[in-house]
Amino acid sequence: MQYFLTPLHTHIDFGFGATGDAFKEAADRLEGNVLERGPVFNEQLPINYLRRHAIELYLKSGIVIIHRRLKLPYGSEPPSGEPHAYIQGKWKPFHRLHSVKCLWIYLSSLFRDHKAFFDSVRTVDWTFSADVERWIEDIEIHDPRSTFSRYPEPSDASKDVPKSVMIQETPEDIMRRLYASENGPKQFILLMENQEGEVAHGYYYAGDALSEFTLALKQCANEFSGTHAALRSEVCDGA
Repeated sequence: MQYFLTPLHTHIDFGFGATGDAFKEAADRLEGNVLERGPVFNEQLPINYLRRHAIELYLKSGIVIIHRRLKLPYGSEPPSGEPHAYIQGKWKPFHRLHSVKCLWIYLSSLFRDHKAFFDSVRTVDWTFSADVERWIEDIEIHDPRSTFSRYPEPSDASKDVPKSVMIQETPEDIMRRLYASENGPKQFILLMENQEGEVAHGYYYAGDALSEFTLALKQCANEFSGTHAALRSEVCDGA
């Protein structure tokens, strides 16, 4: 498709979709590198951020494409003007909108309201996965502003607990894990002593504590990547 070879600013969607492709591809390659070379501590954070951002970009791309191809104004703003989404009775500009739930609600409404047009594009089945609503809700709960995987939360450390692959437990619980590992799977455990040589803190490697969220991001990014490709190929004639 020709949009792969043209500058972002010349695209019908201002480059939102192609940028989404770049973020998704970066996440896929990073994940593949981790699988090939072994885990990196907290590698799920940059992977999840890349996919979460790709999803936001794909949703924004879809909104722009539909508005421009169907010549739909953004309220008083022309179809070729600054992109907006209609949220709770108001037109909100993209630069102030990062909620994937709000973007999805508006994009899905465009598909419903213009069903006749999309039905006329017979080369594509425009039906979305039944799981999209669940994926979007999961993303909205964990990362409504696309900051969850990017920044620590100094004001509320409890929000950072599930991000880490290392989990803190009491010294007693850690010792129970050590005894259990004698006849079971090996575990990675860190013990820290105080000045008296007593175990003061204990941590164990738990892996990705948000594995279901990580999977939802991957599946959702794949879903909207396909939607974006279909829009560019069949609605925009590859442009």
